[in-house]
Amino acid sequence: MTRKDYELICDKLAPLFHYPTAIAEAADILATTNPRFDRDKFIRRATEKWEERYAQNAPRVDDYIPY
Repeated sequence: MTRKDYELICDKLAPLFHYPTAIAEAADILATTNPRFDRDKFIRRATEKWEERYAQNAPRVDDYIPY
């Protein structure tokens, strides 16, 4: 796989994961595909993209308890 492939996964697929912990699991799998794969860089970039999407779609929770 090439850098272009990894960037596509970071930017387009990682934001679709239900939980950000899946990003680390995906990084472990992708690390087996290329010895030059930078796992930490992948996790940082994919997590940023995941957080961008999550922040836009996160439901607003009003958990105020009037006591």
